[in-house]
Amino acid sequence: MDQPVMAALERELSPLQRQGHQLILERGGLTPEASDAHSLLQVEQWLARRHWDLVVSTTMSPVAKVRKLDHNIPVLFRSADDPRSYCLVHSLRQPGTPTTGFTSALPGWAKMAEALHLAFPRIRGMTLLVDGTREEFDPACPGVDMPPCRPGLIPPDELPQALGSSQDDAGLRLAARRTGLPLRYVRFCQLEDIAHLKAWLPAGQGVLVPMAYLTYFHRQRLVPALQSLGLPVVYDSRYLLQAGGLMAVKTSTEPPEQPRGIELARRILEGADPSRIPIQRPEGFEFIINLRAARTMGLVPSKAALRTADQLWR
Repeated sequence: MDQPVMAALERELSPLQRQGHQLILERGGLTPEASDAHSLLQVEQWLARRHWDLVVSTTMSPVAKVRKLDHNIPVLFRSADDPRSYCLVHSLRQPGTPTTGFTSALPGWAKMAEALHLAFPRIRGMTLLVDGTREEFDPACPGVDMPPCRPGLIPPDELPQALGSSQDDAGLRLAARRTGLPLRYVRFCQLEDIAHLKAWLPAGQGVLVPMAYLTYFHRQRLVPALQSLGLPVVYDSRYLLQAGGLMAVKTSTEPPEQPRGIELARRILEGADPSRIPIQRPEGFEFIINLRAARTMGLVPSKAALRTADQLWR
């Protein structure tokens, strides 16, 4: 949990403290470079320190680890992936497990493709960069049987398993047909694969980079590597823009000092059943163009894109 979230949580819980409730708030975190087994051990040690009435997490990975160790402790997540893909809830309307929060998951690849073509109509094709890593969460969760991760161009017969998000991909394919641009899928499996991006991304391509494990944790190396290729790139996260990215089409969220879902913590601690609290979802998308990055890369977004953008970073 980051510092702004802690501050927001303290504000939300202050009425309970004034009513005489003794509350212990403690910030914990996972080592980004740690293996899945080591991260699970970190969570296990943290949970063993005392009885926790609620765990709040900013991402889905710690939630899955907490749920793997304890099926009863209430968990609240914010700005995370679709919890159904991790078998953490039965449905978004009725979670059915003591897990609720705010998911930033909306099918957005098509929106990214449309923004990319709007900003740079002369691109000759689009490439989706796919994170091929996979974390093992709950063995009982059927999930998707992913093939072995082989970096580079993804063969057509491996696409359904490699993507794991058919709803997003269906929209992306439709957007590609509307623009008349060929669509390619390139996978990378580890940090070292970033060095091969130049060979996998030919000139004239526009690149789509969804938020994933490798793209997030290695953004400080991935974003400059993509920027050095001089290709227009659209991301789906503000984090990647802050690392120097060119454009983003991200789901709408509230400001960091007022994160959505934090008010649910007070309700749960006051006795609300998280298994009956519907998962909150974003209301739409925001289109952001980083003009500083565009100048550095020597790229000029179209006037239509500049007029359409919700934010221009100068």
